[in-house]
Amino acid sequence: MKSKIKLNNKGFILVETLIVGVFIMGIFSLLYTNFFPLIGEYERYKDYDTVESTYIAHWARMIALKGLPDSSYNLANSAGYADISDCSLYTKSDGINSCAAFMTMNNISKLYLIPYSTSVFKNHVKDNTNFTRSFREYISYLPTYSKNTNKTPSTGYYRVIVEYISNNTYKYGTIEVLKG
Repeated sequence: MKSKIKLNNKGFILVETLIVGVFIMGIFSLLYTNFFPLIGEYERYKDYDTVESTYIAHWARMIALKGLPDSSYNLANSAGYADISDCSLYTKSDGINSCAAFMTMNNISKLYLIPYSTSVFKNHVKDNTNFTRSFREYISYLPTYSKNTNKTPSTGYYRVIVEYISNNTYKYGTIEVLKG
């Protein structure tokens, strides 16, 4: 005769459920603490350097290369930046007409030409109340690009920064300019 001994397993299921529940809650808390800051970061920077703003910055670069005189590049180099939003600055070829059409069509409020490294411009903008708060936040968000020592104004490298309005929101973009 075989005797069967039955063990008391009534509490085992409860302990197992508690352990799995704590494990699942731990995973959810890790996801919550790491995922929601990313959403906040996205919400904060969603208007910076989008495909649309990079496309607009590309055309701003083309107009700057086609119409800006050398004095604008010299001003950007010596002062740290040049406000190139005024279409009367574009004296080469049909730069004034191209600039005016471009500014109107894309609802551009500001265009800046700066040296490739943004560190000097960041210092200008940091506490300057002539710039909007959202623009100062965008500039603080940008990297300095200072590690690339080959790209300097002496080698012809600058940056164009575009501020435009889309859906009642200020949006920003930047792109490098190689003055040839």
